[in-house]
Amino acid sequence: MNIHQLKGKDFAGELSPEATSIILPYAPSDPDSFKIEDTDLALARSEHGLAKHEIALPTPTPSVQDLTIPAENKKITIRTYTPQLQQDEPLPIFIYAHGGCWAFCSLDSHNRICHYIAHHAQCIVVSVDYALAPEHPFPTGLNDYYNAILWCHENASTIGANPSKMAVGGDSAGGNLAAVAAQKLANETKIPLSLQVLIYPICDVPAPHSQSIIKYAEDYFFTLEMLEWTASLYIQSPDIHPTSNPLISPIAGNISPSLSPAFFVIAECDVLRDQGIAYAEKLHQNNIKTKCIQYQGMPHAFVAMAGSLSLGKQALDDCAYQLKNAFKIEKN
Repeated sequence: MNIHQLKGKDFAGELSPEATSIILPYAPSDPDSFKIEDTDLALARSEHGLAKHEIALPTPTPSVQDLTIPAENKKITIRTYTPQLQQDEPLPIFIYAHGGCWAFCSLDSHNRICHYIAHHAQCIVVSVDYALAPEHPFPTGLNDYYNAILWCHENASTIGANPSKMAVGGDSAGGNLAAVAAQKLANETKIPLSLQVLIYPICDVPAPHSQSIIKYAEDYFFTLEMLEWTASLYIQSPDIHPTSNPLISPIAGNISPSLSPAFFVIAECDVLRDQGIAYAEKLHQNNIKTKCIQYQGMPHAFVAMAGSLSLGKQALDDCAYQLKNAFKIEKN
């Protein structure tokens, strides 16, 4: 069975013209003098550089609420997105971890993505404000996200959700957290998941040598240098060996038969492409129901550009469709 599907026009392994026009302004003006370690983290977190390319808010707009929940010896914030539906029964729930290389982005940067999925998948989306590196290195962010999942399962009724219809997901580093959390749930609990939605996830740290690493290491928006630097911010202890640690590299994990089905969104022109496909193949080989779509000519983070890239919108629609199908909600 072929689990892979290609979508979009073939640009011979290069970016589409639309994607090229979007990412050009983000290239360093003087790449020879630019040092990645000089990045101003506070400034980068305060800015939302892709805002003008975001998907439009759906109509009607889901209702939004910020909640503070307990998580071990601390409290974290979650943001719930509840679609406006003419029904009283509890809704399925999709627990989302935003991307940003474990060090950037926020609830606000992924606000419209969560709005869109809640509306089109007809489920409650819970976006988790997990702690960021380097102030909070591994495993703090992972623990925050995982504890939020447990809280949602135990307290589903308080947000109008059905705990028997749960899914997890995220993009990039958020996809990494979701993949790891799905494995932990399968290995350590009896909490069933309907689906894990992994959008260009980080699956193998440090990034292994591959065709996509060679071809897309620089000049394609998300660079290998950025990936390696932010991984060093996230993994600070010299005693941690990320390649063999499934809490960092989910591809290293032993796959439980109870692991949830998986849907992968892969960007063709992305350093993470090959490791995402490799993890999808591993799940498939371990008899986990898996679907993997590669979007041709797209860079990393193209879903955050869905207002300007038709394939970005298509990917969001595909995520919503896969969630609805997993939750067994009839299409309107």
